[in-house]
Amino acid sequence: MPYVLGLEVPNILPDVGFLRPAGRLIWFTLIFVVLTVGAILVIRTPKKSAEPATWAATIVGAMSVWVWITLAYAIIPHEWLNFSASYLNFGKDSYALRRNVLIPTDVTRLAVGESIAAGIYVVMLVLNVRLFVLWQKRKVAEPATDAAEGDAPATGGPLSRLRGRTSAYGRPVTTTEA
Repeated sequence: MPYVLGLEVPNILPDVGFLRPAGRLIWFTLIFVVLTVGAILVIRTPKKSAEPATWAATIVGAMSVWVWITLAYAIIPHEWLNFSASYLNFGKDSYALRRNVLIPTDVTRLAVGESIAAGIYVVMLVLNVRLFVLWQKRKVAEPATDAAEGDAPATGGPLSRLRGRTSAYGRPVTTTEA
């Protein structure tokens, strides 16, 4: 008998009510919330310096954003649609609202489930834009001023003109005396 991977994955949620059928939806939502709270905590702490980010930090940041966007726009709405269609029986054959004086048409439970999925997309988009704006406006730590370096008088000579110069990357120019 062939085994399906989805049947062999243990679900540690208790078999109470809807917890076990909504297991993946719950776990992925919890992972999403942890990533979002982590991102907000990272955004709230100021950058350590005004220097550009390193290659490794940029790759880790890009990978984190990719995981966040995959959870927000693919996995969570998909798991909601699966849960609503299978466990909650949100299909075309049952109605959430019937036609009456105030409502000119019948509203199926399938339409309600898909409307909730569309609402998830809207909430994720608003949260996505808000996090990007917060990231762009995050504070940079103030540079530490070194009193001893600023008080030293210029002694003259060929290397004195290099003091205070910076490279194209904003780092101080260093030279070796030969």
